[in-house]
Amino acid sequence: MSSSLTNILAFLNDLLQAVIVIFGTAVVLYNLGRARRDRVTRAFCALISFVIITFFAELLVSRALVPVSAEILLRLQWVGIAMVPAAQFHLSDALLSTTGALSRRRRLMVRAGYISSMTFLGLVLFTDWIVTTPIDLLDKEARHLVAGPFFAIFTLYFWAVTVVSIYNVWRARHRCLTRTTRQRMTTTLLVFLAAPLGAFPYLVLSSNTLQQELPIWLWLVIISGNVVVGLMFAIMTAHLIYFGAASPDRVVRVKLFKFMARVPMTASIVLVVYVLASRSSPGIGLPVETATAIAMVATVMLVEWAIHAYKRPLERFFHLNNDPDVQRIQQLSERLLTTSDLRQYLESILAATCEALRTPTSFVVAMTANGPKIETVVGPLTDSETILQHSGLQKLAQSNGEEADDLHLVDGFIVWQEYWLRPLHSHQHDDLLGILGIRARAAAPDLTDSELDILDNLEDQIAAALEDRILQQEVFAAVEGLLPQIIALQHRRSEATFGGLPVLTALADQDTLVDDPEFNSMVRDALRDYWGGPKLTKSPLMRLQIVQQAMEAHDNNATKALRAILSDAIELQKPDGERNMTTGEWILYNILELKFVQGQRVRDVARRLAMSESDLYRKQRVAIENVAHTISQLEKAALNEPPLEPEETSSETISEPISSQS
Repeated sequence: MSSSLTNILAFLNDLLQAVIVIFGTAVVLYNLGRARRDRVTRAFCALISFVIITFFAELLVSRALVPVSAEILLRLQWVGIAMVPAAQFHLSDALLSTTGALSRRRRLMVRAGYISSMTFLGLVLFTDWIVTTPIDLLDKEARHLVAGPFFAIFTLYFWAVTVVSIYNVWRARHRCLTRTTRQRMTTTLLVFLAAPLGAFPYLVLSSNTLQQELPIWLWLVIISGNVVVGLMFAIMTAHLIYFGAASPDRVVRVKLFKFMARVPMTASIVLVVYVLASRSSPGIGLPVETATAIAMVATVMLVEWAIHAYKRPLERFFHLNNDPDVQRIQQLSERLLTTSDLRQYLESILAATCEALRTPTSFVVAMTANGPKIETVVGPLTDSETILQHSGLQKLAQSNGEEADDLHLVDGFIVWQEYWLRPLHSHQHDDLLGILGIRARAAAPDLTDSELDILDNLEDQIAAALEDRILQQEVFAAVEGLLPQIIALQHRRSEATFGGLPVLTALADQDTLVDDPEFNSMVRDALRDYWGGPKLTKSPLMRLQIVQQAMEAHDNNATKALRAILSDAIELQKPDGERNMTTGEWILYNILELKFVQGQRVRDVARRLAMSESDLYRKQRVAIENVAHTISQLEKAALNEPPLEPEETSSETISEPISSQS
């Protein structure tokens, strides 16, 4: 009975470890795109990766077939164990730096931490000084190394670094001024022990000889500890995901929950079902392959269906999109009339018109900024381009639907060639929206009263659809014009969340080039001569520290170095995902890349991006401001001599009354 219960507990522990590995891997993959831009995200990904290595190696150890493989895996597990303290201190330093407490000494300590961890790792892999191999590795459920002569030194290093890391996070919380940032940092502080608790090799301390079977109480402790560690990592992920994100908090939160539901949660459920199906298939009389295949396919389909069917209730339950403004935007997005929707709707109306009036052809011409355009056609319509270019139709458009010289009105219809035309006017402004054309069934209109009523009804619906489309296009144009400013504002909001005063205002005692009121103009001039010219070769930006640092990598050529800095700043404006020439989030990057990097003319860039030249110049100004802001942040990071520890203490003392009020 005891052996059976131990096997069950070991099985549950393996499943739990596998789920932690799956979710941890998903977190790293989700953050890879932002890790290169944000130091907190980069350090967090490193910490999660080392914890994943620890759990994954431990999971494989229990499945190793021979003792030699078990020993190799147990030593490779220390790649994660030994590096966790360094990564944790790295993360704590990054969190503290976001609040403005920069320190060169801490940066050196981060490097020293990684070097120390790699030293301990080398001792584990190539010597028996830290851990040694026990005599017996036969018990698959309790395989572990035993303590070596210097294991106590590693333990002291491990927990000393952990304590210092927690102290750094406590200082970061102390420096947070707003209620939101303080709450997030407080939660992070409470769960910051997750990595050391999950990675430390407790079994090494158990004994110097391997027991044949772990006691049940110890299995319960291990399982409970893994559950706690998993929950702590989940909470930490949910709070650290906001660092380095330019999007609003609700957008970041929604994206994270959707990714976690569709990727790691689905994978974890499939894994559990796979294990259960493979173990129960003999009992139901099916081959293992058949039972597991059916179970896995059914599980994937059911989980994806559940996510799709209950997406909205789950969003409301987790308070993801419960803001009234967001709900209105979602409703607008779901009810927008796209060009395809409009044409499909007009085709239905025109088909009904042909059926009601017993005519083979009907069409709608929309009045656009570029002249008349055939929107939808039902039935045969030859030489459509000739029809659009006909002087009579052009005059009809210019006369706002009134009778022109070579058009004559008969019973409310304009008889033109072999068609009867009806102008479509706006109900609000009486502007000409388009023209409804019907192939004539007689020399003169001969519609009955009932047919006229049906036609009037259908005309009103066509006019309403065209008018709604125009209103939507005006909304799109307004949003398109605001989007660059909104993106820039979101970037600044993200940086100011933890940066506070140093980010929002330039410090008065810093006499740097980036604080010059003409700095944006300097960047603009350098971009205009991106591929050579006096505004680049003689630019004041040559004095930037980041340019001086980049010269070594560019043959000590200041022009090449400055061009490289400009190129990097432009690339940092690139959104995630596949490039699109017309979507709003890509507009700023496309302008910078086409106008300055490729050197295309303004007219060509405007045409390619489907905007007017005046709108292009306005968005170009915002794009240049963003590039200048990016360069200024890079320069301040290079120039900012980290204050000494006494100065950091003074800064914290000053901020304390404010933080206590918040």
